[in-house]
Amino acid sequence: MLMKKMVVLSIVGFNCLAATPWETGWAMGGTSTYAINDKENNQLLIECNDQGGFLYLRDEKRNEIKLGQAVSIGVNTTKMTVPTSIDATSTNGDKTAWGNFIYSLPKSKSITINNKKFEPNNSEKLSDIAQTCTAYDEIENNPISQQNAPQQATKSLFKVSVHYEKTSIGNVPITVPVVHLVSLSEKPISIQELIVNKGNCKVTSYGLDKLKKQMVYGEEKTIPLVSSPTCSTLLDAAIKTNLGNFAYTFQ
Repeated sequence: MLMKKMVVLSIVGFNCLAATPWETGWAMGGTSTYAINDKENNQLLIECNDQGGFLYLRDEKRNEIKLGQAVSIGVNTTKMTVPTSIDATSTNGDKTAWGNFIYSLPKSKSITINNKKFEPNNSEKLSDIAQTCTAYDEIENNPISQQNAPQQATKSLFKVSVHYEKTSIGNVPITVPVVHLVSLSEKPISIQELIVNKGNCKVTSYGLDKLKKQMVYGEEKTIPLVSSPTCSTLLDAAIKTNLGNFAYTFQ
């Protein structure tokens, strides 16, 4: 029930934003979203995080149009075949095709897919898409990115624990997993991303709002996660911050 409610809210949000061709944002679980609508309100949606990237096409009612494992796309006058999903285990050919597509988007004037033509008029919002949508592979294959990547801190700057809260939606009982954070940093620390169960356990929108606020020494935060089968048991968490990256496992 909760997942259905969240999907409905997401669809409503995208419909409300349909008047603006490009919409960007930080979705659940640290996923960046890039959506473009055409004149008929069809939607091209790109979702990216450090685990991979995904390409979707939706009709005016936000029903997904199946694309298969790869799709032919025209960007300006260039035609290319692009995988609809990508991660660090993908072939080098798929990675190259995905990268060519992603790097072409900030300068795109028209994007054609399945005979639908999208014309972004504020593509400057996509200035960060190259970094966001290739983050899944940058450390393994990009020596420069590896040199500039934040190093794993030797001392943890958080005390982390988990618990489970029982609640209900209507008459349906659910269990909400919660991550409890306490800052041990003597400097103000900003959480850039919280990844739980290897990215399979998502943070709620309420939790994301709490993560956006900087923490000081001794400050506590309780971050609720989405109730789902992949969150029934919390096994691990990774926290990316402005002061380094930290990994935790739970018994």
